[in-house]
Amino acid sequence: MHTFLIDPKNATKPYNFGFLWALRRKGYPFTFLGYIPNWWGKNFPVKENNLFLPISRGIFENERVQRSIANITQTAEMFFGHLRLQERLKKDCILHFLWFNSPTIEQYIIPKLKRARLLHTAHNLLPHRNRTADFKKFKSIYSRIDCVVVHDTESRDEFKELFQLNTPIRVIPHGNLEEFYNVLDQTTNKESEIFWSEMLGKLKRPIFLFMGPVKSYKGFELLLDAIRILNEKCYSFSVVVKDKKNIPMKNLYYLSIKLPYSSLGLIYRNTDIVILPHTKISQSVTLFEAGYFEKPVIVSSVGGFKETVRDEKDGFVFTRTDPHSLSKKMENMILSQRDPKDMGRNFKEHLIREYSWDKLTDEWINLYEDNLHL
Repeated sequence: MHTFLIDPKNATKPYNFGFLWALRRKGYPFTFLGYIPNWWGKNFPVKENNLFLPISRGIFENERVQRSIANITQTAEMFFGHLRLQERLKKDCILHFLWFNSPTIEQYIIPKLKRARLLHTAHNLLPHRNRTADFKKFKSIYSRIDCVVVHDTESRDEFKELFQLNTPIRVIPHGNLEEFYNVLDQTTNKESEIFWSEMLGKLKRPIFLFMGPVKSYKGFELLLDAIRILNEKCYSFSVVVKDKKNIPMKNLYYLSIKLPYSSLGLIYRNTDIVILPHTKISQSVTLFEAGYFEKPVIVSSVGGFKETVRDEKDGFVFTRTDPHSLSKKMENMILSQRDPKDMGRNFKEHLIREYSWDKLTDEWINLYEDNLHL
């Protein structure tokens, strides 16, 4: 019996990095089927073994080329890649889908994978794009899966209510990003000082950070309402939005730059508090990035946020969709005599202790072994 972990486009790069390294350390036998970026270099535990994207493999290194070429080829590539996957199933095995990249194809292929035990990590139960056809596709896929794993209890309960399926569902939290950024963060103190002087040096502290792009589910409109409330009270603060300039407002600034993972530390190290005002989410990489860079957070009481963040220790949890609750938490940070770095250090220590990949991977191995004997 062998375990295949499948993510053709490597859609969850930081997650996959930590998870696969931990499986390797545990000595658990697996094969990862998916794209591995060139910029990971020698830092990844396995060699690339991608059945799905033989033509457009290198296109992912160039976003502009990807948009113009890859979208033309990848539907066919993904389809024939799944057929090649079927050919490998000569005996019983576990197929763990880390991300559904092409639900139209996977809806057709998955029922044909009869010789395998099928697991899926549902980072989100449905895509954020809000297409009406997605519900039918994903319900069809979930009905064929032997076990669905989510990151929080709210998503577990929502899955049962939304899809009305008997599919087993387990909660295994998202792991921290210590190993990912310990290896890949390349920012230096000198670079950080230059970034501050050129990009953010004129802003008023405390500086709140909203990591873009701006999308409705991320609660950006809610944040704007909270800023208006604080502006009426004439507070001194700044909010930085990592996205292109959009809506002008006092104390609101846009940082329209693209940085690789290796340089994101330049933004985090030069801001004070990370805000995640999402109206709907299971979990977010941004939350764990904030923890890695020792930043306190202000998060909405949604999904895994409220289960991960300890209110008033790691930051603050506000009532979802309530701009007055959000502005109050921001006001607490503005008026507090406490150094935000204290909360940030608490948050980092909490994530290291409770969300280590070695600890969480034990849960995954137990789940694999349970499915081997079913």
